[in-house]
Amino acid sequence: VISVYNEERVIREKIDNTLQLLYPEHLLEILVVSDGSTDRTNEIVGALGTSRVTLKAFPGRKGKTACLNRTVPEALGDIIVFTDANSMFPLDLLQQLSANFANDSIGLVTGWTKYRKPGRTEETVGLYSRLEMFTKEAESRISSCVGADGAVFAIRKTLFQPLKESDINDFVIPLQVIAQGKRVVLDPAVYCIEQPGDNEAREYRRQVRITTRTLGAIGRNRQFLNPLRYGSFSFFLFSHKVIRFLVPFSFAGLLITAVLLTNSSLLYAGFATAQLIFIGIGLAGLSKHFTGRLPQLCSFFLLTIAAQLVGWARWTLGKTDVIWKPAR
Repeated sequence: VISVYNEERVIREKIDNTLQLLYPEHLLEILVVSDGSTDRTNEIVGALGTSRVTLKAFPGRKGKTACLNRTVPEALGDIIVFTDANSMFPLDLLQQLSANFANDSIGLVTGWTKYRKPGRTEETVGLYSRLEMFTKEAESRISSCVGADGAVFAIRKTLFQPLKESDINDFVIPLQVIAQGKRVVLDPAVYCIEQPGDNEAREYRRQVRITTRTLGAIGRNRQFLNPLRYGSFSFFLFSHKVIRFLVPFSFAGLLITAVLLTNSSLLYAGFATAQLIFIGIGLAGLSKHFTGRLPQLCSFFLLTIAAQLVGWARWTLGKTDVIWKPAR
């Protein structure tokens, strides 16, 4: 299932990539789910002239989750693979994914994302991606990992349940699987390749949307935070998601405290100075006047916590977003 909105630049490449995957043709159904695309996406898919690709074109913007609710029940396969138009697969990906389902205890398998710059052949893995993969792999060994990579994950069709239209699918679907007694695991051999986004404004809006919708999903599914019912997964959910969204308040609280107590202790003065230098480097990185790993890391952190604060505000006010635009 390929979710798209105005993806005329990459949809043909994505479909060609999918058709080339090393998997029996009669067992592979390709569904392109277009959420009110207004460019040539639907035209390109419709002109392919192959029965192996089915276009599900929804008029108007309904949101990715609403489109998936209508599409997944109509899929023919026992295993549903979710992906995005800009996420390219290694040729053996479906073989790697499907092998995991030989274990009856597994209900969902997720991969992770590598990045390749235009015109380059080598893939890179960012610090965040490496940390996320390491964390999810460790969680998977113990019980289940928290969430899935929306660009590459698969689920047993029998476990799929309709989502609320405001739900973020790659977070809530794994929760549904766990509630039905199956495991959610990351396979480090399963990955997709994307071009890195370089538009900070779009990335900021994406982070705001993710924060708002994830906070709402955690609130509606707070029973998963009960360790008496869900054991170690409750700890993983709290440490992996809840604490992450508390970082902006911790960062701001530490800075304010350190500044107020600067005159009373060299330790607090050091904390305040270090944070202010960090913020300065981050702002320099956002301004594009400074390049390099450190400014990029600092600017990404500042952008993320700013987006999270706005996401908290929107969630508190009861606002949410059910539609998306590609962050490219």
